[in-house]
Amino acid sequence: MRPIDRREALRALGAPAVVPLLSHFHPSVPQQDGGWKPLLLADREIETVAQLAERIIPATDTPGARQALVHQYVDFVLSKAEPERRDRFREGLAWLDRRSQALFGSPFAALDAARQDELLGRLAASPSSEEPAGAAFFAAAKQLTVDGYYRSEEAMTRELGFEGRTFLAEFKGCTHPEHHGFKLEE
Repeated sequence: MRPIDRREALRALGAPAVVPLLSHFHPSVPQQDGGWKPLLLADREIETVAQLAERIIPATDTPGARQALVHQYVDFVLSKAEPERRDRFREGLAWLDRRSQALFGSPFAALDAARQDELLGRLAASPSSEEPAGAAFFAAAKQLTVDGYYRSEEAMTRELGFEGRTFLAEFKGCTHPEHHGFKLEE
């Protein structure tokens, strides 16, 4: 038996702690053997969801939806949803590709960001100039994106400043003066 040096021992002890970091799972998605694989959506649908979510919450000085693995969250939530909701979402993805093809000659995921934004702007307008089914799909996609983003480790730590399991010696409560006028009736 050969002796091991301190650096080799630390490397061996630290490796198991690093492995979960290398798997790149959204925290709301149960881990799978061999890395993440879609549970419901096809690869082309996953790419459309990833690009759509990134256009909704793009990377700025904080991570965007793609880096926050929102597409994994959307796939997981839909895989657990009732069949009607899954079907409506998938029909919405197909609608988005058809509309993108009609307007710009390519499916949504093949468009550049400016064209994607143009189409999404039409869907987001009030009232929308697009079909009600497309506007309803976009509203559902936005909600799933926001839910997935703010449940991700990237958003919680880098955007919201959540530090994890911390102990507060004191909690000052709300510091907004406009909220201090509320009184319970006696």
